[in-house]
Amino acid sequence: MSPSWKRLRPAAWQALVVAAAIVTYANGLDGTFTYDDKAIIRDNVRIRSPRTIRQLFTTHYFGGPRGTGSNYRPVLLLSFALQWWVHGRNAVAFHVVNLLLHVAATLMLARLFLRIGLPPPAVRASALLFAVHPIHVEAVTSLVGRGETLSAVLVLAYLDAALSVFERRRVGLALAGAALFFALAFLTKETSVVAPGVAVLLFLFAAPGKAAERWRACFSRGWPVLVVTAVPLAGVMVLRRWFFGGWLKSPGTGFFEVENVLAPLSPLARAGNACVLFFRYLGRTVVPLRLSADESAWSIRALPLSSPIVIASVLLVLLLGVVAIARFFRGSPLAFAFLWMAMWLLPTSNLLFPIGTHFADRLAYLPSAGVTLAAGLLLSRIGRDPAVEPLAIGSLAVIAVLLSARAVARNAVWWSDRGLFTNLVATSPASAKAHYNLGWVHGYFQEWPAGLAEYSRATEIYDGYWDAWAGRGRMEKEIGRYDEAIRCYRKSIALFPGYENGYFGLGAVYEARGDDASAAGTYRRGLDDNPRSLPLTLRLAIAESRLRSPAAAAAWERALELGSGVASVRAEHARWLLDTGRTADARREAREAWRRNPSLPGSLRVLADADARDGMRLGESLARERLWKLSGKDEDREAWERTRLR
Repeated sequence: MSPSWKRLRPAAWQALVVAAAIVTYANGLDGTFTYDDKAIIRDNVRIRSPRTIRQLFTTHYFGGPRGTGSNYRPVLLLSFALQWWVHGRNAVAFHVVNLLLHVAATLMLARLFLRIGLPPPAVRASALLFAVHPIHVEAVTSLVGRGETLSAVLVLAYLDAALSVFERRRVGLALAGAALFFALAFLTKETSVVAPGVAVLLFLFAAPGKAAERWRACFSRGWPVLVVTAVPLAGVMVLRRWFFGGWLKSPGTGFFEVENVLAPLSPLARAGNACVLFFRYLGRTVVPLRLSADESAWSIRALPLSSPIVIASVLLVLLLGVVAIARFFRGSPLAFAFLWMAMWLLPTSNLLFPIGTHFADRLAYLPSAGVTLAAGLLLSRIGRDPAVEPLAIGSLAVIAVLLSARAVARNAVWWSDRGLFTNLVATSPASAKAHYNLGWVHGYFQEWPAGLAEYSRATEIYDGYWDAWAGRGRMEKEIGRYDEAIRCYRKSIALFPGYENGYFGLGAVYEARGDDASAAGTYRRGLDDNPRSLPLTLRLAIAESRLRSPAAAAAWERALELGSGVASVRAEHARWLLDTGRTADARREAREAWRRNPSLPGSLRVLADADARDGMRLGESLARERLWKLSGKDEDREAWERTRLR
C-alpha cells in the first residue's frame, strides 16, 4: 500500500483499530440481559457471592451437578462472578468488559501475525476488518458470547508465549505462561483444545527452509512448549472425565436434534455436512448480509451423503486443503490464512464428533481472522503498484465502513429478547427454536394468542419439540381452553417421559379447573421421576392443603426440606398454617418470608389476615397498607381503606 500506510507508527494504527472497534460496538453497550445471559448471569445464584465460588467448579456451565451436561467452563463463570461482586446486576458493565476483550483480542491477533513475519500492511488491514466485522456481534454484544472473546484472549496469550519458546526468548517464563494460559483457555471454552495444533502451524510457518527443514525446526525448537501444554491438556481432560463420566459429555446427556441436526447422522454423513457448513461459514464471513442467532431445526437441514452439494463440498474441501498445505510450505500467507480458519473451525465443525450445535455466528470469531487476513493480503498486494495505491486504501476504507455499519445495525437486535427473537424468526423462519423463543417473549408479556401462534408454529416445524408443546399448553391454559392445554401437556410428557415442566404445567391446568385431586395426582407422578423438584413438591403441598388431605403435613415438610431458604415457599407454608388455625405459627413464618423477601406480597397478605383474626386492627391496617403500596392493586387499597375506617 501507500508509503504513508507503511510508515504508519504502531501506536497510530493501534489507536485507529481500537477507535474503530469502539465506534462499531458502542451502541451494543445499552443492551440488557438477553437469551442465555439470564440463566448464566442475571439469575445465576452461583456467581452472586464469594461464598458460592466453589459451585463454579463443581457444577457444569448451566448449573447441573456432576455426571450431567457437556460444558465445563468455570473460568468463564468466574469472570462473570468477579464483575457481579463489584457492580452487581449492571448489564452495561458486563458489555464494556466484553468490548474490551474484543479490542484486546484484535490487537493480540495482529501482534501474533506480525511475529511470524506476515506483511505489516496486510496485518494492519486485517486487524481493522476484524475489529469491525459484524459476524462478531454475537460474541461481543451477547454477554455470554464472552466465551469466545475471553478464550480468544487466553489462547492468543498462549500462542504468544509458545512463539517466545520457539524463538528461545525467556524460555522458562514463556513455558510457565503457556501452561497457565492454555489451562485457563480450556476451562473457559472447549474450542481452545485446538490451540496446540495452531501453535505447530505457527512454528512451521515461522521456520525457514523447505518442508522437512520446517518440521525439524518446529519440533527441535518447539517441543518444550508442546510437552508443557500436554500437562494442562491431560489434567483438564481427566477433570472432565471425572466430572462428566465421559471425555466429551456425560453418558446421560444427549444432543437434542432441534439444536444440532447433524447429531443423529452417521459419522460419514455428519462429516460430509460439516464440509458443507464450512463454506457457509466462509460465505457468511465474506458477505455478512444474513446473520442469525440460531440455525436449528430446520433452518439448516442435514443433507444425505449422496447429495451433489455434499459430494462437491467434500471434494472442494479436500482440494483446497491439499493446495493450501502444499503452498503453506512454500511460505504462502494465503495458505496460512486458509489453514488458520480450518483449524479453528475443526472442534466445532461436527467433523470429528457431534457437539451441542451445528452452526452459530459466534463460532466464527477466531476462524474469521483467516478471512480478514486473506482480504488484507489481497488489498496489500494491489497496493504495491503506486498507480493503484489509492484504490487499495479506498477499498479498505469502504469495506471497513460497510462492515461497521452492518455491525451497528446488528447490535441493535441484541438490545432485548423481543428484538432478538423477532429478528430470529425473520432471519430463520424455518427454525423451530426461533418460533419457540418468540413464543416465550409473547408469553412473558401476556400476549397469549400471539404466543400460541408461535409455539404452534414451532411444533409444526418439529413435532418432537416437547418444550414447545409445553409452551403451547401454557398459552391454551391462559386463553381458557383447558382441554386443549391438557392435550398439549400430555403430548410433551409422552415425548419426554419424566419431563418436570410438563407435569408442572399439566397440574396447573387441573388447578385452574378446580380439580385439585387430579392436580395432586399429576404432581405425585412428576415427583416419581423428579424426586427433588421443588416446584412440583410445593404445588403438591398446596393442592393437598386445598383438599384438606392428611398428607398435606408431610408434603409441606418435604417442601420446606427442599426450599427452606426460599421466601415464596415460606409464605405459602404460612398460608397453610393460617388456614389450619395455627395463627401464631403462621405469623412467625410469614415474618420470616417477609424478612427474606420484602417485595413478596404473599407474606404480607398472611400477616394482614392473621392480625384480622386476632382483632389486631392497627397491625392489620399497617400490613394492608404495605401490601397496597407494594402491589398497587385497587382491591388491596380498598381492603386497606376498610381496615383503616373500622
